[in-house]
Amino acid sequence: MFIIKYLKSLLYVFASIICFSIIIGSLSYFNILGTNATKILELIAIVISMVIGGIYIGKKSNKKGYLEGLKIGLSMVVILFTFSYLAYNISFSLTSLIFYIIIIIATILGSILGINKKSSN
Repeated sequence: MFIIKYLKSLLYVFASIICFSIIIGSLSYFNILGTNATKILELIAIVISMVIGGIYIGKKSNKKGYLEGLKIGLSMVVILFTFSYLAYNISFSLTSLIFYIIIIIATILGSILGINKKSSN
């Protein structure tokens, strides 16, 4: 039962990443956005997606939302690292470490917001 809430949270993350990717890809395709703007918007989209997943898991948890966010953030980092290493043969670097830390922090902050929203309702 408890694994379903983690899977739903990851589903929210992946669904929002896909929606943001379609929007950013369309804007980039029609030359509305430049290359640098596209890269920045991709990072912002991933951070917003991780916050959305964190808010969902925070609303579903009873206490210690930051630990739930850490679990989701770490699982997302493992998925992204595995995919980038196996599919694209991208090795681990300082920029990827910073990217993964940003993902974990965004998910933790989202889960903290989610558990606070739950307690205020």
